[in-house]
Amino acid sequence: MNETKQRKVEVLFKWIMFTAAITGMAMISAYYPVQGNIPLIVIPSILVLIFSKPVFFEKLKLTTLIVVRVLVVFAALELFKRQLYVNICLWALIINILEATFTDLFRHKKYFNAVSGFALAAGVLALSGAWAEGAPMGQFYTVNGALPVVTLCYIIAYTLWNWIFVTNEFSPAVSLMHVGFLSAPIIGCICSLWMGPYGGLGMWLLLRANSLAIGGWLQIGAKSWFEKEYHDDKFAKFVDWTHTKPVQIVCMIINVALIATCLVIAYKTGTIGLPNLFV
Repeated sequence: MNETKQRKVEVLFKWIMFTAAITGMAMISAYYPVQGNIPLIVIPSILVLIFSKPVFFEKLKLTTLIVVRVLVVFAALELFKRQLYVNICLWALIINILEATFTDLFRHKKYFNAVSGFALAAGVLALSGAWAEGAPMGQFYTVNGALPVVTLCYIIAYTLWNWIFVTNEFSPAVSLMHVGFLSAPIIGCICSLWMGPYGGLGMWLLLRANSLAIGGWLQIGAKSWFEKEYHDDKFAKFVDWTHTKPVQIVCMIINVALIATCLVIAYKTGTIGLPNLFV
């Protein structure tokens, strides 16, 4: 095996191990908000904010995630209304999407992906969540649309939109790492299918928040390592291709169509609306 092929295999194996680790930690933190979430997300994130030097967007994103991760501890201990916490998570999703969308709009001038971002923020109107009382294991919440297709459409649209955003914001090497961030919650949904109504697609938002927070402190704390170890020329060329105008337009059309589907179904089923913060 020549040096180039060996390098590609090494990058692939590192990515697989990283994604598996992120998935495992995200699931443990999801089911066990006290025993898993505190040591795997809250403490490392705080340490990274104190001792590392994140850029403004990274600091804002990680701080938002820490607040939500701390609140889940109170919800699990029944020191905070559980349904209120779930609704706050949905509002946090809107805020996080808009943070990235305005970054795309004003800093990167990526107008097509900004349109997708605004659509995704509106798409939260089609989602609703509840604490998983009576689940066979753990303490957590689930978020779904009125029909499984709504949740699935939202997940696809979010993943596609966030992938484009990440490639605008970070280098191809870090973008490859984010493929793991985006894959982890989907893998977790598949792994939790055995839990019936308490698992599957409904776990996606919680697992996405966890994988993003875990990946966030890892990226900020070891960015130079990822830049070096995850570099791949072919992947960089692929990222450049996704930045072309035709690809960006197609992604925008797909995203808007998916979110429109979510909103139409939610409207017809009478489940459309903003999360209630007065519960």
